[in-house]
Amino acid sequence: MVKAPENFLDEYLSHEKGSGIRASTKPQERIRKISAEELARLKQNLHMIWGIYNTPEIKEVLARKHKIRFLDVESVKASLHISYVDKGILMEYELNTGSKKELAGAQIYKQAEMNINRYFTLETGAEELLKTNNVALQSVADVFVEKEIPETDIWNVISKGEQVHLATISCF
Repeated sequence: MVKAPENFLDEYLSHEKGSGIRASTKPQERIRKISAEELARLKQNLHMIWGIYNTPEIKEVLARKHKIRFLDVESVKASLHISYVDKGILMEYELNTGSKKELAGAQIYKQAEMNINRYFTLETGAEELLKTNNVALQSVADVFVEKEIPETDIWNVISKGEQVHLATISCF
């Protein structure tokens, strides 16, 4: 029969004392505080981008091309590209997760993509975007809060096959 060393449980529990309590509680939702003007700008940008997606011209281009990249965002922690696709709005992103000592200080990046329609289509999409813990989505929120993106800019870059490039410093 296998038997644990004497004091094993006490030593383990003292070592893990702080993390056991935090792991069982629900993480706090951080809601970014913004002014009414900034919230209006965020909602206007979201509605404008979704409105452009729903036009017959964009649907026709998507039938031929299947993906229209129109917005690139650079922030301190993330680099992302927003595109129109057949199923809505797609965000492809790369997160800088920092350096690792065990890998001789190499920078580690995480790449992923996600469909972000819910932030554009739901009435509560703007509020949900402000609550998110996803660094890439926080970068999107930062850009849409800080800058009013003119509809003509989006149409112009799509017609030329280019992207609007925006850079931001995250406020989170």
